[in-house]
Amino acid sequence: MARGGGERYERVRQKADPRAVAIQEDALVWDMTMPFSQFYAEYDLTLPRFHAAGVDVISLTIQNMPGADLRTATLYIGRVRAEIARRADRMLLCGTVADILAAKASGRLALILNHQDGSPLGGMPEMVALFHALGIRAALPAYNRKNDLADGCAERTDEGLTRLGRRVVREMLRVGVLVDGTHVGRRSSLDMAELCAEAGRPFAFTHCNAHAVHPHYRNITDAQIRACAATGGAVGVNGLGEFLPDVAAGTEAIFRHLDHIAEVAGPAHAGIGLDYLRDTRHFWDNVRATAAAWPDPPGGAARVDTAFAQPEQVLELTDAMVRHGWAEADIRGVLGLNWSRVAEAAWSPRPGIGTLGDG
Repeated sequence: MARGGGERYERVRQKADPRAVAIQEDALVWDMTMPFSQFYAEYDLTLPRFHAAGVDVISLTIQNMPGADLRTATLYIGRVRAEIARRADRMLLCGTVADILAAKASGRLALILNHQDGSPLGGMPEMVALFHALGIRAALPAYNRKNDLADGCAERTDEGLTRLGRRVVREMLRVGVLVDGTHVGRRSSLDMAELCAEAGRPFAFTHCNAHAVHPHYRNITDAQIRACAATGGAVGVNGLGEFLPDVAAGTEAIFRHLDHIAEVAGPAHAGIGLDYLRDTRHFWDNVRATAAAWPDPPGGAARVDTAFAQPEQVLELTDAMVRHGWAEADIRGVLGLNWSRVAEAAWSPRPGIGTLGDG
């Protein structure tokens, strides 16, 4: 029985290899990133569309980042939790892999929550435990720009984690929040991977592409990919056209990055993190309004408002893996089982890990 639905999905389904359709409609399908601040939160439009396209799990970025303070962030989490609860027949907020599998079994969309900046902590590592209790299951310390935790990927400097940043990462490892290196500077991400390795926890880049395929400052190097894989973690391919580069954000362009990640680290360390949003005009207006966080793309070309990959392209990506001869087990891993493995290892609390010391 087909799991998906909707006219757009059916059009893709009709063109896809039947083997790809069969795999995706049986697999656990997990998208590790969707912007879900107040500007992009669409409970009754975007989330149902992803579910109709066969996606079982979505990680929602739920802060007005960067710069959200503790009060703003906690109030918004309360709002998001309430909206999800009002739709309990269709979606479920999850804190464990067991919750996710239960949501899938009941035909509901599983949702997890993430933060993409350390500002809601207010400089207090002990707030990591509070946000974990409220549902945060993945977080990164800096969004493109330098802050009091880390350098961002768009900075001229690349100085690594601060002492405070190291304390925050250790607290994430202790309470069971997945440590995410997306948007941070290269040295900062390698510092984070090293701390994860010491703790025996996986490290992730939830929505990043390969710098070797396209040398954009938001994409990660092979050294970063290998450091992530060495912890047992995974890299989720991003669907924003500027990072591919492809104005239309086509599936073949996404596949090139996925294939490179798999070649460098093995398919067990690749996943999906499309980073989809529907209001592209708001996004690009914000990019232009925050030029320090979003320098011009490499090569000196003028910035073009590229598209974002659409939810139905997950099946196209499955089809691309099938056409390129990927093993079914590897395809199922990329679709969701790799994230399931990473989450299981990252989310279990380990009180013996780390301290709130000086970093």
